[in-house]
Amino acid sequence: MKASDLNGMAVVSLGEGAKLGVVDQPLFDLAERRVCALHVKGGSGITVLPFEQIENIGSDAVTVTTSRVTQTPGVDSAGQGLLDLSALRKLKVVDRDGTYLGNLSEIEFDPASGQVTHLSAHKGGVLGVGGTTTPIGPDASFAVGSELLTINSGTMNRDSTDADTTGYRSDAATSQTTPAPSATAYQPTSTDVNETSRDVNEGSQVPRPPMSPDDPWD
Repeated sequence: MKASDLNGMAVVSLGEGAKLGVVDQPLFDLAERRVCALHVKGGSGITVLPFEQIENIGSDAVTVTTSRVTQTPGVDSAGQGLLDLSALRKLKVVDRDGTYLGNLSEIEFDPASGQVTHLSAHKGGVLGVGGTTTPIGPDASFAVGSELLTINSGTMNRDSTDADTTGYRSDAATSQTTPAPSATAYQPTSTDVNETSRDVNEGSQVPRPPMSPDDPWD
C-alpha cells in the first residue's frame, strides 16, 4: 500500500460507531523501516494513533476498537521523534556512487504490519509529469539524515518515465542492461587549449559545468 493513500482516509471507532476524523499524515521511523503511528485530524484537533492500535486498514477507512486508543501529541505520545510523509519527501536521495536520484517521492508499506516494503526517488519533470523514477528495493541498505537519504548497498531498478539520465537503458527482452548511445566526445582544439592555459596561468578558475540538467548542488 502507498503511504500517500492513507492521507484523508476516515478513522472509525467500531465500539462507538463514530468517525474520529481523517488521517492527516502517516508517521515513520525510517531507520526501523516501519509506519509507527498516524496523525488523525478531527473536530478536537490532531491526535496520535499508534499503529499497533489499528484494527484494520481497509480500502475506505482505518478502523480502531475505541477512541480511547488515540493519544494527545506530546513527549509521551507514540508520534514523538517520528517524521511524517511531507518531511520525508524533502529528503534528497544519493546512491553510493554519488549519483543524485531525486527526492524521496513515495513509500510503500504492508498495511498489516506497518513494515516499509519499497521506496521511490523521483527527479525531473514539470508539475509531477515526466522525469525519472528510481525504485529502491526492500534489500537496499540506506541511512537517513536531516537532509539526505543515502543508499549504501542493495538493488535498485531504474524506471525511467522520460529519458534515462544515467546513460543506461533496460532491455526488457533480455533483462540485460545496455549502455545507451553516447554523443560524440568533445575534442579540444588548439585554440581551446591555449585559452585554458592562459586562464590557469592568470590564476583564474574555470567554473564547473553542472553534472546534469537536474544538478541539485550549488
